[in-house]
Amino acid sequence: MNETNPHDRLAQLVADELLGQLSPEDRAELEALRAEHGDTGSADDYLVGEMLLAFDEASDDNDEMPTDLKEQLEFTGRGVVGGRGTAGQIKPRKAALPWALAAASIALVGVVSYFSVNAVNQRDQDLKLSQDQLASLQQQIETNRTTLADARLAQSRLQIELAEAAQQSIDLADRLAQVTSDLDDAQLEIARYEAPVDPEEMKANRRRLLEVPDTIRVAWQPFDLPDAPAEQPGVQGDVVWNNERQQGFLRFQGLAVNDPDVEQYQVWVIDERGMEQKVSGGVFNATADGELIVPIEPGIDVGKVAVFAITVENPGGTWVPDLQRRVVIAPTSDG
Repeated sequence: MNETNPHDRLAQLVADELLGQLSPEDRAELEALRAEHGDTGSADDYLVGEMLLAFDEASDDNDEMPTDLKEQLEFTGRGVVGGRGTAGQIKPRKAALPWALAAASIALVGVVSYFSVNAVNQRDQDLKLSQDQLASLQQQIETNRTTLADARLAQSRLQIELAEAAQQSIDLADRLAQVTSDLDDAQLEIARYEAPVDPEEMKANRRRLLEVPDTIRVAWQPFDLPDAPAEQPGVQGDVVWNNERQQGFLRFQGLAVNDPDVEQYQVWVIDERGMEQKVSGGVFNATADGELIVPIEPGIDVGKVAVFAITVENPGGTWVPDLQRRVVIAPTSDG
């Protein structure tokens, strides 16, 4: 059994009738309700009421309509459909139909306008928020693009600077190699064309050094190694050296004459630091004049000398001898 109150049911059936949705059973029910309540109201009266009741129910579902407006529309809608009497009877209000219909229409239009305006405003607010968010994202994209472009530019500049630094390093290495080569050539030229010191003057200087206290004198001996004898076994002579003055002389007899364009003799001074710290004492050439006296000219100061040695090297000498062509050696008594 339908438990809807007669008033609401009547309004619902009238609305269905106007919409063309009334079934034969509902029409029979509508006629019965009209006959039961003696209702002769027009369809417009109940249509307006039904519209307001439907709007009333919709506002309850959405929970958006203000309470005072909701109560006013509910009251107006139910008034248009018909007042309630005792025992739930519906009281038609035909005399008030024109005014009620106009009032209900105005109320309905106002409500619709109210919620339409609110909906439009809400839509505008949502649109404005979306536009602001889009503008913010676009700004962030532009900022990121600028940052990325700056980073790429900085990277490009750094790569250019690194390439320039690498090229400068290569240029400096080339210049150093050229300067070193030029120095070697200059030393070779000096060794080849420097005017020899007068042999008599060299002998006098050697004799004077022998008179200085703490000057030592050591005889040459072949620079032999196991299974590798010296290149010139018959060389004689000695070394005169003073550690305090860092001065000395070499004396040779029987040293083979050399071609300065092919090879030269080189002096090596070895102090207490050992063979790994050999210091060049200069290069010289041998002549056929018999006795040869050569000054010792170390490139740097040396400590307490332990060994003097003579090797054959390429013109101009070398920084590190391989000891393949050994001639004579003179270990000191302190060595």
